[in-house]
Amino acid sequence: MEKWKGKFAVITGASAGIGAEIAKDFLKNGINVIGLARRPELIQQYGETIVGEGYGKIYAHKCDVTSLQSIKDAFKWIEDQFGVIHILVNNAGILKSLKILGDEDCGDKINEVIQTNFNGLVHCSHEAYRLIKKSDDYGFIININSNAGHRIFFPASGMSHNVYHGTKFAVTATSEIMRQELIMQENDKVRVASVSPGVVDTEIFAKAQAASSFYGNVPSIKPEDVANAVSYLLTTPYYVNITELTIKHVSQRF
Repeated sequence: MEKWKGKFAVITGASAGIGAEIAKDFLKNGINVIGLARRPELIQQYGETIVGEGYGKIYAHKCDVTSLQSIKDAFKWIEDQFGVIHILVNNAGILKSLKILGDEDCGDKINEVIQTNFNGLVHCSHEAYRLIKKSDDYGFIININSNAGHRIFFPASGMSHNVYHGTKFAVTATSEIMRQELIMQENDKVRVASVSPGVVDTEIFAKAQAASSFYGNVPSIKPEDVANAVSYLLTTPYYVNITELTIKHVSQRF
C-alpha cells in the first residue's frame, strides 16, 4: 500500500457499509479519499474520527450516481479541486423488493436500480479514467460487483431479485470490456478489477425490505472483509491484474 500513499481515490456510495469501510482503510494507509454519496455529511462525520500521522485526508461531496449531470458536476469539482485522481472504487449499489411481472407499477424503482448499479458505474468510470490518465501515473478502477453477477440463485420467501442480477452480470461483462479497452489503448498503467462478495452484513437488505428474515440467517461476511480484499488488490505489483476476486463466508451455500 505504500506506493499509493498520498494518492487520491474516489469512492462512490461512501456514506455507509462497504464504501465507508473501504474509505476508512484507505485513510489509514495514507490514501486521500474523495467520498461521493447522496449523504455526504455521513462521510464527513466518520472521516473526522480517522486522523493520525501518515493518514490520508477525507473530502466529502454530494453526488447522485443515478444522474449523469450530477456525476459530471462531481468530477468537474474534483478536477477543479485536485487536478487528478489515481483510484476509482465504484461501490454505489441498491436492491429493490419488487417483481418485474408483478402488479405494482415499478418502472421508477427498476430504473433506479439500473441507473445506480450499472449506468452510474459506467459514467463514473468514464469521468474518472480521464482524470487518472491525466495524472500520467499508475491507476486502478475497482468495481464492487456481487456473487449475483456470476450466478442466478432461486430467491427466498417468494422474493424476486428482479433486475439486480442483470445489473451485476452487466458489471461483470463491463469490467472485462474495460480491461480489453485498456489493452487496445496500450495502457498498462491502469488496471480494472471486479470484486464480487457474497452476502454482506450491510443495510442494503433492510432498505430493500428484501426478505430480511431469510438473509438474516444466511452466513455473511462483514464490510471490513470486502475492504480488506480491495486493499489486497492495491498491494499487488503494477504488472499483476487480478481481474476478478470473489469472496464469501466459508459456510455460504450459494
